[in-house]
Amino acid sequence: MSATLRKWIKKFKRNRAVKSYIRKLPRQLAKDYGKSRTYSPQQVRKSIERSKLSVADACYGIAMFSGREAFDIYHRETGETCNFDAMRSEIAEKFFDGNCDFEVSDISSVSSDFGDTAGTDSGASHDSGGGNGGSD
Repeated sequence: MSATLRKWIKKFKRNRAVKSYIRKLPRQLAKDYGKSRTYSPQQVRKSIERSKLSVADACYGIAMFSGREAFDIYHRETGETCNFDAMRSEIAEKFFDGNCDFEVSDISSVSSDFGDTAGTDSGASHDSGGGNGGSD
């Protein structure tokens, strides 16, 4: 399999995971922890696991539902190198008309707009294990 095809598949799966987080996590987080403006990265991760959603791109869910400071602390502690701004920007472009300041309430309001299919292509930074955080 070519590197280009692998990269496309990875982006496709990431987009699909993000869409599933938008569809299912607002309800799951509220069920698990009550309604909140933000959730801790650990809460987001546990709700992803409880919902049997893809954990491979959990950092995107954390970027969506947690604040920047909690996101940064979590990633320092886990040793993952993820870029909050790049992830939020990617999500905003696809789902929030470019508004990077979307909140949990915004996610909840668009979550019912999605069916079970996913779009394609994207490319924000997520690198587990101390890479440069900006390349895949």
